[in-house]
Amino acid sequence: MRVSGQLAVIALLGAAGFGGWYAYQGGYLGTPSAEQQGASAGGRGSRGGPSAPATVEVDTVRTGRIVEIREAVGTVRAYESITVTAKVAGVIAEIGFEEGQKVKTGDVLVQLDAAERRADIDQAIAEANRAVALRNEVAIKLERAQALNRTGAGTSAQVEDLTAQMKSLEGAIASAQAQRKAAEARLEDLTVRAPFNGRVGMRSVSLGAYVAPGTRITSLDDLSKIRLDFAVPENLLGRLEPGQPVTAISSAYKGRIFSGKVSTIDPRIDQATRTARLTAEFDNPDEALKPGMFLAVKLEVSSNDEAVVVPEEAIVSEGLRHVVYPVKDNKVERRVITLGQRQGGKAEVIEGLKAGETIVVLGVQRVRPGAEVIARPLGSSGDEPQVPPAANRQQPSRSSLNLPNAIGAAQAAER
Repeated sequence: MRVSGQLAVIALLGAAGFGGWYAYQGGYLGTPSAEQQGASAGGRGSRGGPSAPATVEVDTVRTGRIVEIREAVGTVRAYESITVTAKVAGVIAEIGFEEGQKVKTGDVLVQLDAAERRADIDQAIAEANRAVALRNEVAIKLERAQALNRTGAGTSAQVEDLTAQMKSLEGAIASAQAQRKAAEARLEDLTVRAPFNGRVGMRSVSLGAYVAPGTRITSLDDLSKIRLDFAVPENLLGRLEPGQPVTAISSAYKGRIFSGKVSTIDPRIDQATRTARLTAEFDNPDEALKPGMFLAVKLEVSSNDEAVVVPEEAIVSEGLRHVVYPVKDNKVERRVITLGQRQGGKAEVIEGLKAGETIVVLGVQRVRPGAEVIARPLGSSGDEPQVPPAANRQQPSRSSLNLPNAIGAAQAAER
């Protein structure tokens, strides 16, 4: 019984092997034969006969606007920015701002104690008034002396003496007035005002604090506009000029693009990095951009409104070369082209193509130079029969190839 079971197993294994060989030869397993490949590629052609022309989608070469963009990184700084300090020493008597407040030109930020300066002004005013009073008194005496001298009752010496007193008192008046102006100027130094419109920062002093000249009180930044500093390679220097468009994005504002223009080109080249420093100005009405922020910058170096452009799908890369397949009279030509900028799924062709020519866009894998093709406009739906995928082809019955089932059946027969 055991011998008969073993013979049954051998017979079944032989049948399974024959079935596998038959399936392989029939093309159900492994790589399709050359005839099957020809039938699939040819579609309508007979088995083993010549392949039908490949169907491709073509498009006309057009002209469009291509912009040369150079990318860099930049740092934001305020349009105008200062550190607010005291010009003279003094004690802070009044703070006229809140941290982060917007202020206007001339607004009082800090007032130092001015009692001593006001006293100096009062003293200068008093000195000037006293000198004026003395001058008026001497002027009256001088008029009398001149009248007496004309009648012969007075002397010339008395007139000359009174005239000298008048000149001395006028000098005293002028000196007192100058002292008053100096005291008023010193008084104004005790008032710290905003020199331009802007927003103040964090304050570094408190009410009643003594500050020396140069002590930081706060910061003031004009954020209605911002300046962006960035650098580009020196080989672009000949194509840079003020007014070129600049766009920037920040990781703090997803999806938002800031637009500005180049305002300044540094006349010096950085010897270490061989770059030219540029400054661009951006409007910042909502003050979204803050000094010190990091931005990714795109500089529009040049633009060409009549550039020859083709879809990137039409370009085949062969090493360092780029190839397209023009179509003329339903025949394909292979042509090497020189590319420029790439933008929005389009590529600029500097050399090798002209506007108005027709090129293969979809189906470049199925064409060969000189081959005939069926050209259809890009985007049109095809109506030729589709070869079913290998996974959908009818497969041979797995019952003859199921070795575990065969072995199980043999073991059952043995038992």
